[in-house]
Amino acid sequence: MLGIGQKEASMSKIEVTWLSQADIIAMGIGTAEVIDLIEKGLAEHGRGRVENPPKPGIHATQNSFIHAMPAYYKDLNIGGMKWVSGYSDNRDRGFPQIIGILILNDMDTGAPLCVMDATWITAVRTAAVSAITAKYCAKKDACVLGIVGAGIQGRYNLLALDQVVAGLEKVKVFDIKPEAAERYRVEMVPKTTAEVIVCKDVESVARGSDILITATQRLPEPLIRNEWFDKGCLGMGLEASRAWHGSAILNADKFVTDDWDQCKYFHAQGAFPEGLPTRYTELGTIVTGQNKGRENDEERILAINIGLALEDIILADRIYRQAKEREPYPKMTLFEWQ
Repeated sequence: MLGIGQKEASMSKIEVTWLSQADIIAMGIGTAEVIDLIEKGLAEHGRGRVENPPKPGIHATQNSFIHAMPAYYKDLNIGGMKWVSGYSDNRDRGFPQIIGILILNDMDTGAPLCVMDATWITAVRTAAVSAITAKYCAKKDACVLGIVGAGIQGRYNLLALDQVVAGLEKVKVFDIKPEAAERYRVEMVPKTTAEVIVCKDVESVARGSDILITATQRLPEPLIRNEWFDKGCLGMGLEASRAWHGSAILNADKFVTDDWDQCKYFHAQGAFPEGLPTRYTELGTIVTGQNKGRENDEERILAINIGLALEDIILADRIYRQAKEREPYPKMTLFEWQ
């Protein structure tokens, strides 16, 4: 029985878990597990079971972007969106070039479940996609890796490729800032069994590499010439084609991308200025066996994986599930109602 002035009431609220970059890193999710998760996500994409529209963006300066990246897994029933910025001039400010947050949603109600750092997620999932591409498209006896760009992606790509390229013996690196390349060498030598060599120019990195990665930001002009792209090489550009001359892109024996619709969208926004290849294969269909990766040791395969939200979301779901097992983490009350 209720007393005078009392009334029955029920209060409900939506709470959102907050995970910082430090929280995520402390979970200890290893490179091999990240690669497995992203490969699973790409397979779902290859089977047509992911809603992942091309990412729209805004551009405050010529050398920047901020992208909205949503994705939904139909069978796995997980989804959310990453909001990520890339400001190449931040390098000169001593500030991270890539900064992002990710919102994971409850797919039954639409309510946000978790807001988490996406900077680390972006770094590791991008490198994981490179590793998966190499798993299916690099020569079996690949032993020389060339990396143009000694930043975060240059580092994470080496760590990821070390997981899938069993015979890796030599890593050649170039950066526009020689001191950055030398720091890279010092830092990465203890983390790989391969020899790490600093090269004097881009051509020295490109020629003789079995796998060639460009890990740069927006560029005033392309770097990789067609004549430097050797037979049997797997090339991977992490900057939506901008580091590769059109002749190298258009003359590759096989062009691989993570999503053709997104390639066409980026082409309409100014990427691939000399045109898109007429033949292409999506990475997810290679993972599922619907299409073939490398078919012989002479093929020049170029992969321009622009980056898909599905890669972020499947990793974010793994992080959130682990966070629920490790409660408590900070929660924010979004709103309450009666």
